[in-house]
Amino acid sequence: MSPRERFSRMMAYGPVEQLPVLALEPFEEKTIERWRSEGLPPNRAPERFLAMSRLVRVPVLFDPMPAFEEQVVSESDEYERATSVMGATVRRRKDNPLMFYGHIDHPVKSRMDWEHYRQRFKAGSPQRLPDDWADAVAPRLDACSDPVGLCLYPFFFRLGFYAMGMERFLSAFYEAPDLIHDMFSYWSEFVLETVRPILGTVKLDYAVIAEDLAGKNGPLISPNCYREFWSPYQTPVIEMLRDHGVPLICQWTSGRVDLLLPEMMDQGFNCTWPMEVMAGMDAVGLRQRFGRKLRMAGNIAKEAVIAGPRAIDREVERLMPLVREGGFIPALDDVASPDMPFSHYRYLIDKLHAVRLDG
Repeated sequence: MSPRERFSRMMAYGPVEQLPVLALEPFEEKTIERWRSEGLPPNRAPERFLAMSRLVRVPVLFDPMPAFEEQVVSESDEYERATSVMGATVRRRKDNPLMFYGHIDHPVKSRMDWEHYRQRFKAGSPQRLPDDWADAVAPRLDACSDPVGLCLYPFFFRLGFYAMGMERFLSAFYEAPDLIHDMFSYWSEFVLETVRPILGTVKLDYAVIAEDLAGKNGPLISPNCYREFWSPYQTPVIEMLRDHGVPLICQWTSGRVDLLLPEMMDQGFNCTWPMEVMAGMDAVGLRQRFGRKLRMAGNIAKEAVIAGPRAIDREVERLMPLVREGGFIPALDDVASPDMPFSHYRYLIDKLHAVRLDG
């Protein structure tokens, strides 16, 4: 049985002999640098070296086109301020440029700014899918042995945060609701038109809508806000995915999002990950609350993996009832950070590989 088959069967509560073992989050560059000195061979990705599966994504771009010029605005010995792909000014470490350490400025401060900004997001831009999509890429994805899916990123919350900044964006729900409705309506149509050529041409095992809707203490928006602003514009996207037979529609978000889960499930989500333990997300408790309608993945505390084998053993044992029931794939609940020893991460992956579910 291929990792792709295991993934699909596991999430459908079907029989599998062993787990699909995968990472839900990317690896920080500094983490990889450390792991190279602790046993990870040069030029080998952790997934390949540890015989893990991958969540393969359809190579579709939702980036601005024409792109913003990514240029350094100012710099010090350790940090630089630069323009991001979404047009924001960000602060980042020179030795870890993919990780942002603060957003300084944003391109949308008024409705007129939004009118100009949205012109960069047209579904018909030829670069959004590879030129050889139909002839080469789609057939290759269909033949892939790892699960293949669609990642909608950015989506509403990330769009607003990148375009406006967190404070201005959250304030606009109360001070400029018409602007938010216009932004979300436009983005919904943009996503629908961009995704439509993909559906039906390649089999998708999952679709993930990537947001950061919550922090450690709970959602950043209320259920009423979600119902008013998300529902009218997100529902058509989810309905299109379901109409084309996408079996797993997942809400990717960090933080404690359990208060929004009833609204999300009403709109058609049937999965969420990565489920951060430190934010109070408990997969066992959520299964008791929502039953088998909610599939999940993640929920192995990063802090336990940093701590070592005994803590890892406790985490895996805590989640084994869900593993045996199905509809759940255990995985690290956050980015593998540079304070995580490679031996500990390898211990976790080896332990998950060793799980047998064939009776």
